[in-house]
Amino acid sequence: MSENEDEEMRNQIKVVVLGSSGVGKTSLITRYKSGKFLTTIPSTVGSNFVKIKKIVNNKKYSLNIWDTAGQERFQSLTQTYVKNAQIILLVYSIIDKKSFEDLNTWLEIVKDKNGSKGYSLGIAANKCDLYEEVEVSEKKGEEFAKKANAVWKLTSAKEQNKGLDELMDELLKNYIELEEKNSNINDATIKLNSTTFSERKKGCCCRNNKNEDKNDNRTSVMSNYSSNNKTVSEDKDLSISIF
Repeated sequence: MSENEDEEMRNQIKVVVLGSSGVGKTSLITRYKSGKFLTTIPSTVGSNFVKIKKIVNNKKYSLNIWDTAGQERFQSLTQTYVKNAQIILLVYSIIDKKSFEDLNTWLEIVKDKNGSKGYSLGIAANKCDLYEEVEVSEKKGEEFAKKANAVWKLTSAKEQNKGLDELMDELLKNYIELEEKNSNINDATIKLNSTTFSERKKGCCCRNNKNEDKNDNRTSVMSNYSSNNKTVSEDKDLSISIF
């Protein structure tokens, strides 16, 4: 395995696309993958899978995108794909009010199956090229996304470069930043735990010396501790950096 392939294997990101039937999920993914718009696409049965490679900050990532069925009879199957997803994209059609209302159900599924996991959430207001038939205003979409703490964009699979690339790039960047932040927090926690263990160990040894005078030795012990453990106090001043 080459170094590039090894890097891609390490940076696998699971992406799940959810939404009611007919909102254009498959068309969006096809546009994102190939840059093409297909006028006729059959409804997804079960799920479809595509892989897209991206480079962010000179690092290679592989987006494993699951296109799920929107029909209610496939909902139990769709829920299995949500688990452990790292990027989740909810899609509705601006010309279908019901598909927008269904976002509540999809969001509940996300929270139920993946609520404790860190993930990047986005909402695509699709078919914005059909603005003359709009049933859901931009304001309603933006308000819903704000409450859900999600990135919201108007998109169109028919019109090239209409919101989709920008949305996916932002979701990927958000997830990478989230992972970076969690990694730094974990490193800081390990460092603090190690420091605490070291302090307790030294304190225990001091307390076990029963034959020495308590008043005289308190000063000497603390003086020795301060002089011998300068790095401990410096390590406590931790900072978290996010690129």
